[in-house]
Amino acid sequence: MKRLLYCAVAAAGLMLLPASAQTPVAGVIAAPPPVDIILEVTTGPKGEPVLSTDEFQLVTGGYYRFNFVCPDAKDDATGFHFEAKDLVANSYLRIYSVGDIELYLQGLSFRAIECDEAGTARFSFHPMRRGVYNLYVRDHSDPPQEAFGKFVVE
Repeated sequence: MKRLLYCAVAAAGLMLLPASAQTPVAGVIAAPPPVDIILEVTTGPKGEPVLSTDEFQLVTGGYYRFNFVCPDAKDDATGFHFEAKDLVANSYLRIYSVGDIELYLQGLSFRAIECDEAGTARFSFHPMRRGVYNLYVRDHSDPPQEAFGKFVVE
């Protein structure tokens, strides 16, 4: 009788194994392709940075490609500087690219992105911790004109 009970429990466990393997779990790294998120920074009437959006909703362990787009930048005086140091510190970084040049980071970090001419820089990442992470954009004036936003990671 014990042997029959043991076999029944083992069979039930094996039947449940494939279903539990497919259940999403917070913090599990997602598979490619990444979801593109875009922050376009344009120049306001007084030269200030204007953000296309000031909030991004993300999911822990999701896979994203952040695109920092600067269509107005022409030189050092008209470009923009982007930082999201806490998001970067709490994410697993995969690829950083400018144009067609890709750097495979394998979890390493960077501090900021600056555009001194029109173009796009991007990085792909997996956010690994929940939280609200600030993003900061400034121009190159002294004192700098600033714009702020946030990444909300659920």
